[in-house]
Amino acid sequence: MVDKLREHLNRHLPRLGKKKIDVLVVNYVAKLGITLLLSVLGFAVSPDTPLQYVDHGVLQLTETFVSRLMTDLDNSDANEELKFSILKRLPESMEQRICHLWDHPISSACISRDYVRGLLEKHDKTKGSMFMERDEPGFRPEFLPLTFLTKILLDVEDRALNPFEEQENVDARFVEETALKQTLILLGFQDK
Repeated sequence: MVDKLREHLNRHLPRLGKKKIDVLVVNYVAKLGITLLLSVLGFAVSPDTPLQYVDHGVLQLTETFVSRLMTDLDNSDANEELKFSILKRLPESMEQRICHLWDHPISSACISRDYVRGLLEKHDKTKGSMFMERDEPGFRPEFLPLTFLTKILLDVEDRALNPFEEQENVDARFVEETALKQTLILLGFQDK
């Protein structure tokens, strides 16, 4: 980490000089080691106190510490509450990376919501935003997976040809009974 940081600073800030960059890197890493050590000790003794320090800006939650904490703690009720408390204190960019480490329904929902949001943004860039436009400005759907599915189904419905438009003598009752029977067979309520 020291070498990568030193290389990065030398590349982007060569005017500072190598000695000043070395001092910056060493001080930064020392502070980060100290912060990690205090965080680990604090959470081992009493998880509530370090969270208060984080809230007041005395301690910072580092990605290394939080990722280690998420993998080391089991999913007992007390640890789940602690993990939620930590996640809500993280910046959004770090929260998205950390969510992938925790095997929990909430983190799975975050991951799927981000994935669907990415799909919608990609779809909007390629085909335009027909479905997202509403009367209210700034409208955003609340449940993105359902919205995405609805949009896909509406697109398929618009493209699908209606086979009954050309035929005028269609027995609607027969079509309804056939569809019902096929559904019952698929669900296993009736034999073929």
